[in-house]
Amino acid sequence: MAGRGGASRAEFTIDRILGLDRQEQPGQVKPYRPWTGLPSSKGQEVKAEGPIQQLPPLNWYVGRRPRTAFTGMQIEVLESIFQVNSYPGIDLREELAQRLHLDEDRIQIWFQNRRAKLKRSHRESQFLMVKNTFTSLQT
Repeated sequence: MAGRGGASRAEFTIDRILGLDRQEQPGQVKPYRPWTGLPSSKGQEVKAEGPIQQLPPLNWYVGRRPRTAFTGMQIEVLESIFQVNSYPGIDLREELAQRLHLDEDRIQIWFQNRRAKLKRSHRESQFLMVKNTFTSLQT
């Protein structure tokens, strides 16, 4: 690293990337963080005063996206594709996303979850077969 000046080199820290190292300036807009109650400065929650204290606590996880509710028609199409191909490529997922009015990543997650469900049901059916065989041998 010879030849580079240490003083002019940018320092990359989490605080700097998130902008937490900056000093507050008058009139500066604070970020909107509904999960903390009120906007905060440097990660510290501001204590609420007045009517804001009456707000009910938020019951959703910080940063969690809302659950996608698939319609019956969307599930029907996804299931029919799954019967043919349980590992659709990006091109097929993007086409499905466009036709079903969903995000491609939601479709990808749906297929992951559906494969996990198939694997789980297969494992449970195998267990029941062994259990039934074992009980029939005992009687």
